[in-house]
Parts: sequence; structure tokens; C-alpha cells
Amino acid sequence: MAKIIDEASALSLVGTRSQGVRVRLRIDADTPAAYIDKVQIQQVLFNLMRNAIEAMADSTRREVEIFAARSDGDMVEVRVADTGPGLSAQVRARLFQPFVTTKPDGLGVGLSICRSIIESHGGQLSAEDNREGGTVFRFTLPASAPISETVDPDQGTCRGSAHNDADRAQPFTGPS
Repeated sequence: MAKIIDEASALSLVGTRSQGVRVRLRIDADTPAAYIDKVQIQQVLFNLMRNAIEAMADSTRREVEIFAARSDGDMVEVRVADTGPGLSAQVRARLFQPFVTTKPDGLGVGLSICRSIIESHGGQLSAEDNREGGTVFRFTLPASAPISETVDPDQGTCRGSAHNDADRAQPFTGPS
């Protein structure tokens, strides 16, 4: 997951230093590989990171933390936490429904799409209060078997995965 988080953050965090945003990336060394559609998971990460930055626009403390580690069972957990104002109970109740937004110019489809992507990978996406103020978005993805056990090279397909596009679905491991 380290590489995909790095790539997504390179694009989504452009210009944040000049906005006074402090970013922490924490990826546990034992984070297992996850068999994913790289482009789709990068889109989820990009959306969650941009939302976090935008949520902190009026905050005096602007910190984003991206964390990845092994979770319960055979899952990978990724968290994107911000120190913005947090979510009201009213917004939280409808957060992942289409056309729900807290942004003046937002369409309200980003989180709905993110949830669909994560669920199509066999995971879950949720939001909770950040103990330090703000919000934590958390998603899980099933950890995968090593690539030799997952991809049938003769067929170009993936066993035990919802993805059969061998060009786009790629395994990622922890830090290099």
C-alpha cells in the first residue's frame, strides 16, 4: 500500500505546505498486500485527502494523517484523518448518500463513489470523529495471497478476486 498511497498523495497534497497543512504518512511494515484496481483505489485516496484538506480551510490547526496497517483478520486498513471542524450528526447520517455535501460548490457524489469502489473490492468505508478534532475516514480492503497464488498466468485472470483485468489490478505490499 505504501506505493499507492505515495502516488495518490503526490497529486492530492500539491500546494498544501503553502496552506500550512502538516502531513504525516504512517505505513506499518507488516501491512499485507492487497489485490486492487490501482486507479480506483488511488481515486478513493485522492478524494479522501482532498476532502480532508478542504475541511480544514478555516481551521487554525491543519494536520492530515494517512495510516495503513494490517487490520482484523485478513484485511488492510487505511485511515485518512484531519483536524477540521468534524461532521454534524445530520451530515454524518447521510454522508455516503449521493448529492450530500458540506461544500458550497460540491456535487456530493465523491464519497458515494468512494464507498462503491471500496465495497466492490470487498471492503468497507466509514467515518468517525477524530479524537484530536476533525474526522477520520477509514476503509478496509481484503489482503491478498502472494501474486503467484493469485494470478493464473496462463489465463491472465485473478482467482478469488472481483477483478479480471490483469493490466489494472495489481498487488501492492508494504514499504519497500
